[in-house]
Amino acid sequence: MDDKVTVKIKLHEAFIFDMDGLLLDTERICWECFRKACSEFSYEPDFGIYKKCIGRKPEEGNLILKQGFDPFIPFDAVHLIWNELYRNFVENEAIPLKQGVKAVLNLLQRNGNKLAVATSTERELALKKLNRSGLIDFFEFVASGDQVKNSKPDPEIYLSVAKLLGVKPEKCMAFEDSDSGVKAAHSAGMRVIQIIDMIYPGDEIIKLNHTIIKSFDDISFE
Repeated sequence: MDDKVTVKIKLHEAFIFDMDGLLLDTERICWECFRKACSEFSYEPDFGIYKKCIGRKPEEGNLILKQGFDPFIPFDAVHLIWNELYRNFVENEAIPLKQGVKAVLNLLQRNGNKLAVATSTERELALKKLNRSGLIDFFEFVASGDQVKNSKPDPEIYLSVAKLLGVKPEKCMAFEDSDSGVKAAHSAGMRVIQIIDMIYPGDEIIKLNHTIIKSFDDISFE
């Protein structure tokens, strides 16, 4: 894995960012809220199943979880507690940023690049997170999972954002943390930078030959 990658801004008119686990350090918090909800029923969830949900629309992720859940544990009851815990965090706690995010966004904004978000999170919650984290004003558009028919790894959301920005997909660079997000951006014809969060990319994703780094601090711009 590259420790340092040089990105030539002149080759990309737009930069499109995933949100949870990429801009915001929220995936761990979401997982811990899920574990806490499960603990109310003395149940320890399988992270191997949970990680398949990362980067997907809520309804798709919930289906994956439910199918892999212990049939003797009431998933719907767990989900209500989980949702309450996570929304309480979003409403009342500081939203943590991933390392190096502000520096990169400030640099790209000063350079005049078009910036947007493409997240699987529902729009209301996505806007709330971006507002509370102080990032919302960096972006021209925020595209959410409930605004597209097909979620990541389908390229629909990335193609939609490129169209909104008025930029051809091949002139866009996407930043992602999840394998499903990388697939989506790659299928849209964009160059992809994957910044590892909770999960190291699988063999199928590594074969895409995209750039994989540890944090935004590993990027330099020319």
